[in-house]
Amino acid sequence: MEFDTTLTQSAHYLKQALPIMIRNRIPLTPLNYSICYCYVVGSQPELNVEFDQILARYQSCPPHLARELFDKYLSQQDLALFHEISHSFQGAIDQVQNGICETLESSQDFSAFLSECHYGLHNLKKRGSEQDPRAYDEVLEYVSRLTREAVAMQQNALGFQNKLEVAYDEIKLLKEALFASQREANTDKLTGLLNRGKFDEDIVSFCVHPRSKQKVLIFVDIDHFKRFNDDFGHQKGDDILRKVAEKLAHHAQGRGDAYRYGGEEFCLTLSLSSVSEAVSFANMVRQDIRKLSVKDKKTGEPIRQITASFGIALYKDGAPWQSLVELADRALYLAKSHGRDRVEVAG
Repeated sequence: MEFDTTLTQSAHYLKQALPIMIRNRIPLTPLNYSICYCYVVGSQPELNVEFDQILARYQSCPPHLARELFDKYLSQQDLALFHEISHSFQGAIDQVQNGICETLESSQDFSAFLSECHYGLHNLKKRGSEQDPRAYDEVLEYVSRLTREAVAMQQNALGFQNKLEVAYDEIKLLKEALFASQREANTDKLTGLLNRGKFDEDIVSFCVHPRSKQKVLIFVDIDHFKRFNDDFGHQKGDDILRKVAEKLAHHAQGRGDAYRYGGEEFCLTLSLSSVSEAVSFANMVRQDIRKLSVKDKKTGEPIRQITASFGIALYKDGAPWQSLVELADRALYLAKSHGRDRVEVAG
């Protein structure tokens, strides 16, 4: 079947692509996976040449070069390949397993039917043996042989189902490991938020895909973060980053995504109804962060408040995604230059 062939080929390419990514420390993201999948398929020879040159020079594939390769040789359809293959594996195995269960059930019915025939013919032989017993013996032997064949078929079906279940478990584990690796590659280890690489990926689709509400990007920067590190140590600084990240993740839940952009800087991508809603949202988060503080280890009393500055940008349809990032960064700069612990809107 064509579907089986596709599934087999996908599994083959999947097993080839993953070691390349792991060996070269390439994050397991849909974009990178699409490139490596295309690389092992060999459908784009020029991509393979450039990819080999990048690996030879950097012993990996930096995100900006991966993006260049993708934009040059692949498409948004290829970007979805990572998820499509994973889903097709799950769906294909489900279909095959269901088919085997149905086949097994029918084989059991067939075996029961033959056994019933065997019993009936056996009784017939007893009742009519004085007429032509040899004919009945021949029929009985024939039916007995068919019954043995049916039982063997059933045993083969059971063995095949067992093998299929093993394959099912293996592919399911592979899928889970694949998505776990993807989550790990997309997650900032310190804060648990999505990381910069994931943001660089998501911001493109965020701007391109149509939405019913206004697309909003908010940059967030912890005020005077360096002072916290200098005065209280880097462990306390890390603790502050985690606490602020928790606030951002909480408020973004159900509204959009929260990322650690780099250092003490974070960002949020949201779909909101208006500028005023964006400003109200940012101020609500800002005030919630103001409740955080560094406390004295002995007394537990607050000794320094934690605040953050916010820069808001609204996406204009048709504009490049880079312009949205530039506007949000400009608004954040205004918030910091105007005294910090405030919200500014670009333009």
